[in-house]
Amino acid sequence: MSLSSGTRLGTYTITSLIGAGGMGEVYQARDSKLERDVALKVLPEQFARDQERLARFQREAKLLASLNHPNIATIHGLEQSGDTHYLVMELVAGKTLRDRLLRDGRVPVEEALAIARQIAEALEAAHESEKGIIHRDLKPANVKVTPDGKVKVLDFGLAKAFATDAASQDFSNSPTLSMAPTMQGVIMGTASYMSPEQARGLPVTKATDIFAFGAVLYELLTGKQAFQGEDVGEILATVVKSEPDWSRLPGDTPPSVRTLLKRCLRKERRQRLGDAGAVRIEIEDAIAWMAEGGAKETATPPIGRLAVPGRAAWIVAAIAVVIAAAGWGAFAYFRPRPQSAEAIQFLVSPPEGWDLLQTAGSGGASPSPLAISPDGQRLAFAATGPDGRSFLWVRPLDTLAAQMLSGTEGAAQPFWSPDGQFLAFFAEEKLKKIAASGGPVITLCDSSAGLSGAWNRDGVILLGSNQGSSPIFRVSATGGTPVTATTVIEDDLSHARPTFLPDGRHFLYRTGTGLSFSIYVASLDSSERKLLLKVNATPVVYSAGHLLFLRERTLMAQAFDSDRLELTGEAFPIAEEIQTYGTSPNAVFSASENGVLVYQTGGTTHSSLLWFDRSRKQVGVLGEPGAFYGLELSPDGRRAAVSVNERNNRDIWIYDLARGIRSRLTFDPAMEMDAIWSPDGSRLIFNSNRKGRLNLYQKAADGSGEEALLFEDENGKVPLSWSADGPSLLYGTGLATAQTGTDLLVLPFAGERRPIPLVQSPFNESQGRLSPDGKWVAYRSDESGRYEIYVASYPALSAKRQISTGGGNWPRWRQDGREIFYFEIDGTLMAAAVNGSGAAVEVGAVKTLFETRVVVTPYPYDVTADGQRFLINTRPGDGATEPITVVVNWLAGVEK
Repeated sequence: MSLSSGTRLGTYTITSLIGAGGMGEVYQARDSKLERDVALKVLPEQFARDQERLARFQREAKLLASLNHPNIATIHGLEQSGDTHYLVMELVAGKTLRDRLLRDGRVPVEEALAIARQIAEALEAAHESEKGIIHRDLKPANVKVTPDGKVKVLDFGLAKAFATDAASQDFSNSPTLSMAPTMQGVIMGTASYMSPEQARGLPVTKATDIFAFGAVLYELLTGKQAFQGEDVGEILATVVKSEPDWSRLPGDTPPSVRTLLKRCLRKERRQRLGDAGAVRIEIEDAIAWMAEGGAKETATPPIGRLAVPGRAAWIVAAIAVVIAAAGWGAFAYFRPRPQSAEAIQFLVSPPEGWDLLQTAGSGGASPSPLAISPDGQRLAFAATGPDGRSFLWVRPLDTLAAQMLSGTEGAAQPFWSPDGQFLAFFAEEKLKKIAASGGPVITLCDSSAGLSGAWNRDGVILLGSNQGSSPIFRVSATGGTPVTATTVIEDDLSHARPTFLPDGRHFLYRTGTGLSFSIYVASLDSSERKLLLKVNATPVVYSAGHLLFLRERTLMAQAFDSDRLELTGEAFPIAEEIQTYGTSPNAVFSASENGVLVYQTGGTTHSSLLWFDRSRKQVGVLGEPGAFYGLELSPDGRRAAVSVNERNNRDIWIYDLARGIRSRLTFDPAMEMDAIWSPDGSRLIFNSNRKGRLNLYQKAADGSGEEALLFEDENGKVPLSWSADGPSLLYGTGLATAQTGTDLLVLPFAGERRPIPLVQSPFNESQGRLSPDGKWVAYRSDESGRYEIYVASYPALSAKRQISTGGGNWPRWRQDGREIFYFEIDGTLMAAAVNGSGAAVEVGAVKTLFETRVVVTPYPYDVTADGQRFLINTRPGDGATEPITVVVNWLAGVEK
């Protein structure tokens, strides 16, 4: 959940968001009872659903609240407001040591020792408390230095409070790092500051905190982490078997401090200093020695690497490899896995500030944003950055770093070459490819409707479409003109989502619409095809001798005989709550033949309909959270039409704003989405894919009578604006063409209802909105190279003016026509003053209203008639999409 400024929790009023992480969101708040500022850590929602875990947390929080020391950030208590549970903590001013190190590098020796002394005092107080409290996650990010130099250790003991039993551990909520559930024990902490016993998943003691303390002091003195590596597995291996580079210690480090560090960072905890009080005394003596004029140059011989004789060295090395394999699956990717190999599961997130691509594509189709390489070693994904632009990224699964591929802006639906050397993708109505390591982008062919593809070892690429009754096409991986690979039969709808089988000659594809797809197997060498199964979403892929497919929101597997091209046995579930996007649902998962599975989860509750005023103060909420698509207020401002996704089916619902309740308007099993009101509020026009493409329908707003087909043709259609006097409808095309892109058209209600082009150019025009008096139209176009908002006279389209300058989406008019609202591409709501009188429109001041976490769907907001309140489909939390789950050897996990 995410709380806005002004929200009250008990006696506390939220003033701002401080930060967020695996253990919850932290807010600054005002305590009205005691008239003080505090920090509130709002716990994740799963705590409220797990009463046993919550009870354990309450016991731990009560224990932690007993800590009372000037160098420990105080926990005042655990409280509850409604279903929200939150810790009340001391609000600590200042920067963390991590911030200091990132800004300045190493800290001068005298200052570093002064900080270390206070950290040691905090550890000493906690370790010597009645219950012997251990921090478990000491690191620079958990230590703050106030403006007056006071050190405060944060989150003392919370790692344990948030933990569960190893058998039921929810690894997505580990404070910083967690081991795969197949391994004995649970890792918590940050890799570079973890003791060897933590790395092995063994029980922790006070000596664990001493090791972390030594790692923190080393970093303060050198500006470098004591234990480093290219990925988490390598770091953990270094923790277990290697010594820090002692030569990095500055020359004026007191000899006693060098010895202290060595004793704190010993691998064997029985040989390590186990008493924080002894650490404090050593530091105090060193500070005194320096104050008395101790030698400025104290060069000492570098301390040699820890000697591990013979067989023991091999044991340590083996442990390191096992840790690397368990923590991040690196070991599993570089050699064949034996039949008895365990399944390994972990999470991968896009780089900070980036979200997995989730924008619906042409015709309501939403291309999948991810693909695992054929050897299961690398993950490709399309992600959207802070500026709204999307690019392809490649992440080797044995490292923490992902590489953005330059030149792939706007890329969607990546798929790999069989040797893993190249990635193909769709962008700018073309099929393109790029080396997976980066390089020039090569255009292979035109593909205005291409949304899916597959690549075999003979250099054949198959292309699927969402347009009309298109077949699967084939083209050479070196480029050329696509030719048909399948034949459209009888009532077939678009053939799409091709997937090659192991022989590289046979392939799967789907035909159908809505929630009913037929999966066929066909061959490059024959025109025949064979029906395999029916599904409600695509794709269907081959992995580890099975076909994987979605049944509702559950990922299923069923054994498949690739020689006989037959399914065998019964289907069984392997993952729940798989994310789907688009009106012809595409499930977000991918799998390699050798058994590496990647997928994104996401329940049906994604966002909330929130009311905001012009200052971004939240002034209300409409209904319960849900999966919303499209939003339109009625002309009288009393109702809202919203498309709601429930169990992969979208229907139009009508909300009564005064009562906060909703009623269902459409019941068809196909997808009903974008709805607009008639000027008198008596009817709605919406689109639906019940005939395979988005056609226009209308129905009485009170639900009476039957739904009537208003208009159909071969193109997808998005209703946008009903003219004020009611004789025509402005709508947008859902599918781009190579000649004109997406267009705006006018559909007269009288006569033969033949659409009249309004804006038809080589560029993409969309999101048109007529002014209240019907004399002007605001719309979006990419004629400048990116989407901006324009306004022009209607229907002549003369006197055109550009409104936005920082990119733009979703223009809307104030009811008196004096303002146009829109969102910049970074999520900032803007208001532009306009004067449409006379022969030309005049654009006045453009004001920034506020930034919010708007959901990227067609028209995710609307504005009241007076332009003072906004109903916005708002993303939860920090707005980030769910991380990607990676499962190595998924079949072994099922069998176990």
